[in-house]
Amino acid sequence: MLKLQTVLYAALALLLVGSWQAARAQEGEVVVELANVTQSSSGSLLRLPANVISMRDAEISAEVTGRLTWVAEVGQEIAKGEPLAVIDDKLLQLQLRNDRAEITRLKADIQYNRRQIKRLEKLARQNNTAQAELDAIQSQLEMLLQEQAIAEVQRERTLYDLERSRVRAPYTGIVVSREMSVGEYTTSGRALMRLVDMQSLEISVNAPLRVARYVESGSLLQVEGDEIQLLAAVRAVVPVGDARSRMMELRLALEPGHWQIGEAVTVELPDGASSTALSVPRDALVLRDDEVYVFTVSRNNTAVKVPVTTGAGHGSRIAIEGDLSPGDAVVVRGAERLREGQRVKVTQHHLAASQ
Repeated sequence: MLKLQTVLYAALALLLVGSWQAARAQEGEVVVELANVTQSSSGSLLRLPANVISMRDAEISAEVTGRLTWVAEVGQEIAKGEPLAVIDDKLLQLQLRNDRAEITRLKADIQYNRRQIKRLEKLARQNNTAQAELDAIQSQLEMLLQEQAIAEVQRERTLYDLERSRVRAPYTGIVVSREMSVGEYTTSGRALMRLVDMQSLEISVNAPLRVARYVESGSLLQVEGDEIQLLAAVRAVVPVGDARSRMMELRLALEPGHWQIGEAVTVELPDGASSTALSVPRDALVLRDDEVYVFTVSRNNTAVKVPVTTGAGHGSRIAIEGDLSPGDAVVVRGAERLREGQRVKVTQHHLAASQ
């Protein structure tokens, strides 16, 4: 009887221990999300400050002399071809009337000379006049024709100046400043206002000359600013450096709607030849004291710690070196709570193609 009780107590103890271990295992299970290790081009990067600018930002000047009768207000959007300022054209209108009157007078003189030539030609056939007088009239007619041509050019110039008395917008833009106001007297070439195209944007960044070896027109570069990240194509590389700074300029195309003109952004530029490397999301890295590691998941759903060394980052991913292969799954959510060998429960697996 005593022996039977001993066996029963032992079985009960084993059952309790098994139940306690199962409960502990279930209690220690961590919910995680996974993402793939990818293989991508990697290299050292420069993060440089840049500015958002307009491709069309101009000081608009007057082309004729006169008193301003109307000037667009600061902040006003003016469509291409619409007036930005109007200059009093009274004197030009008078000049136009004078030009037309001069042309009319010359036409009358020309008609008179032509009639004279016809009469002299008839008399010359009858030998009743000198050939020299006919030649003089014909020469006078030629001069009158040239004077008419000059007068017509003057009329066209006056019409052109009349058109320019309305200073028109060369492109659609916003008036951001005014140099002159209504009632002031302006002269040809004097600045009236600054007009900025708000739709034709680009990014200007100054970079070391060596970057020209690794960037070309059409290259996609990451731009960050005010919690916005996007890829922008290089529109132009100007590989001419300043003698003092040894810096060159790059221009990146930018669609409107992300940043305002004059806003500061940061551009990532390659600073060396690219090489192939493994990369993982930044969220996969676990930083503890003097080591960096990631977690993978074994076939029996337990956490496996893999030490890594980090390289250059690009956006949300970072290059690494470690005992990993492209396509391996690493923990990107829940890794900070994991321990080596701990059971995990995968709720989501973010797939990423190799780059």
